Amino acid sequence: MSDEKFVILDFETTGANITENPDKKLGYFKGKKWYDPIELALIDLSSDKEYHWFIKPHKDYLKHKWATEIHGYEPNQFMDRDDLHEFKDIYGEVSRILTGKTAVAHNAFRFDKEVMIQTCEKYNLLQPLCKWRDTKQEVKKRYPDMSATQEDIAKWMFDEEYNAHSALEDVRMLSKIFKKLNETPAWIFV
Repeated sequence: MSDEKFVILDFETTGANITENPDKKLGYFKGKKWYDPIELALIDLSSDKEYHWFIKPHKDYLKHKWATEIHGYEPNQFMDRDDLHEFKDIYGEVSRILTGKTAVAHNAFRFDKEVMIQTCEKYNLLQPLCKWRDTKQEVKKRYPDMSATQEDIAKWMFDEEYNAHSALEDVRMLSKIFKKLNETPAWIFV
């Protein structure tokens, strides 16, 4: 049995495109700047402790259209919240939770890891010393004929629906998916 420790992680971002690269030309994840987290949730599987923050987005994103149709957050209403944190103020705890562990995210290598890297760079913070695992890639490899969106996996793996694009609900569901993936030997899918 491995001594590896895992932290389930999910970011929600404004989704605003502040670059000159149109989404349709390069695809949603290519050519974007991702230092705009507005919500972060973690579950440390070694303790089952949940962490959740709403984050004040960087000022570069305040004048651009947000992806409200995805996460449901209207910019003006979101900015009026009384529970917003500056990323740099929560980062010490985030880094402490992640250091020496493996961060697990759905679409980690195309999104969550990039958000972490770019946000740390923007605020001059050292990136957490952690490894990364991407459950979306793992699901695509093990179940090539099934949809690999987290919402669809919840339906076909557990016959459940949940409030997707809420970082806290996303990490709770991803925790179930990750545990299920780890209880099923990978060699079955070779």
